[in-house]
Amino acid sequence: GSIQKLYAENTNLTILQENKVSKALIDKDAIYSAEGGAMTTSAAMVIGQVVPYGGIYGISKDPGSFAVYGYRKYFTDKNRNAVLRLSSDGITEISSYGMKDFFRDNFSKIGLNSFTPGKIVGGFDVHTKTYIVSLQNSNNRDYETLAFDESVKGWVSRYSYKPDQMFSLKNNFYTTFSGIYDNLNNNGLWKHYFGTEYGKLYGVSVDS
Repeated sequence: GSIQKLYAENTNLTILQENKVSKALIDKDAIYSAEGGAMTTSAAMVIGQVVPYGGIYGISKDPGSFAVYGYRKYFTDKNRNAVLRLSSDGITEISSYGMKDFFRDNFSKIGLNSFTPGKIVGGFDVHTKTYIVSLQNSNNRDYETLAFDESVKGWVSRYSYKPDQMFSLKNNFYTTFSGIYDNLNNNGLWKHYFGTEYGKLYGVSVDS
């Protein structure tokens, strides 16, 4: 499948394709001994040997689901009904932590309308240390936004907002939005967990 996302980390490159996730050395090459050990050497090549991770997973065509915190990378594989974490121990299907049926049902809704096929948006909330993923169908009201907490290895919250983008900066979590609610016709940037009104999202008070 096509390359959907490249992520460079020091001298390592993570390559996310539709149906495969691989790693490669940047500006270095690996020489393997007869015993199977690897030595890195400087090389003239820009990208070294491409080595796939175990597991038949990719990022489908949803690079917007990718988020990173430390050495952990999070993304979705809509074609296989999976939300995934890539870390030092390889790829783990975190959607199987009690939410397999939920994601299977909601992934199947995305893309039913070819004119506005919907999308998947991912981001890491540095304030709560959670991975946030938003599954958005073409219908303005048909979406699910929820959070995965690494410390309990579980899905801990569902949220009322529908973000266009998500990112963290200096201990704060931000989302961009456009016309989320029927009574709001607006575009902007929202800083979460700010002030005392936690139930207000994009200027609109919502039920807990």
